[in-house]
Amino acid sequence: MESSIPSQYLLVLVALAVERGCAPAELFHDTGLSLDTLSSPGSRIDEAQADKIIANALAATGDPSLGLTVGQQLNLGAHAVIGQTFLACANLMEVLETLVCYGPLLTGRQARIDHYKDLDAGRIGLMLSLTSPSPSIRYSHESIFSAAQKTLSDLLQTPAVDLEVALPYDSPRDATAFKEIFGNNVRFNAEKATLSIPEALTYQPLPTSNPTLRALYDAECARLLADLADNASCAERTLAALDKLEGQYPGLDQMSSMLNMSTRTYRRRLQDESTSFQTLLDSARCRHATQLLRHPELSVDRVAERLGFSDVSNFRRAFIQWTGESPSQWRKNQRAASGPRAY
Repeated sequence: MESSIPSQYLLVLVALAVERGCAPAELFHDTGLSLDTLSSPGSRIDEAQADKIIANALAATGDPSLGLTVGQQLNLGAHAVIGQTFLACANLMEVLETLVCYGPLLTGRQARIDHYKDLDAGRIGLMLSLTSPSPSIRYSHESIFSAAQKTLSDLLQTPAVDLEVALPYDSPRDATAFKEIFGNNVRFNAEKATLSIPEALTYQPLPTSNPTLRALYDAECARLLADLADNASCAERTLAALDKLEGQYPGLDQMSSMLNMSTRTYRRRLQDESTSFQTLLDSARCRHATQLLRHPELSVDRVAERLGFSDVSNFRRAFIQWTGESPSQWRKNQRAASGPRAY
C-alpha cells in the first residue's frame, strides 16, 4: 500500500507551528516540499517526508505534545470523504468499522488500526500499532487518538465522551493536556495503544445518520483504497487478504488466483521481495492467534478452532514455532506483564 498520508494533516501541523513563530523554511527543511505542495487539493505526502516535517516541527516548537493539539484541530471535514462517511453512519459501531476498514487512507502504512474489545469491562474501541520512527512515534499516537476523540465528540455532539486510553510509553512530566482531552482514564507504559468507549454507547443512534449517503461514501472510500492498493507490494497485498480471511486461509494456488497471477509468477514476485507465501501465512496466523488469546473467555481449543486447526496439538506446535512459547504460557506471560486488568 502506498506509504503516504493526506497533506491536510500536515497543513494543520504547519499552520500551528507558524502560529507559534516557526519559519516555514525551518519546517520544510530537507523535505523537498513546500506550502504549495501541501495545499494541492487531495494530495498525499510520502510518509518519510511527513516524518521529517513532524520532526522539524517538534524541534522548532519544543512542544512534545504537539500531536494532541493537531488532533483537536482535525474536524470531520479534514478527513475528506471518510469524514462524510462517519457523519452518515447509523452509530459509533459503524464508525469504528469504517475507520478500521479504511484507516490506511488516513494513516498510511506506518500505522495500523484494529478493533479492540475488553469484554469483561464492556468496552469497545481501537488498537493502534505503529512502525513510525522516533521522534514521530509519540506524535503519531497522540495525534491519531486525539483526532479520534474529536471525531467521537463531534459525532455525538457532546464535548465529554467516556474514554479509556492506554499509551505504550512513559508518562510525561505534565499529563494535564491528556486529561483535558481524554479525561482521567489515561494509562501510560501500556503494552498496546488502545482507545475505548462503553459498548452500549456504540449502538446509540447518530443524529446525522443517512443510509443512502453512507452507501455512496462507502463506495468512494473503497475505490480510493483500491487505488492505493494498486501500488502495494505483492507481500503487502497478500497480508491484507490474509488478514480478512481469519480461519479460512487459502493455499498458495488460491492466493495467486485471488491476486490475478499465475502460481509461478506469484512465487517469483514474493521471492524478489525476500519472502514466501508460507512466511506470510505464518505471520498472519500468529497475529490472529495472539489477538484471540488476549480474550480470556476463549479457550486454547477454541482459538485453535477459530484459526482452522482441526487438532489443538497442531496449533500448539505451530504457535511454539512462531513465538517460542506454548499458547497457554504466552497468555500467562501477557497477563503477568499487563497486571490484573483483563484484555
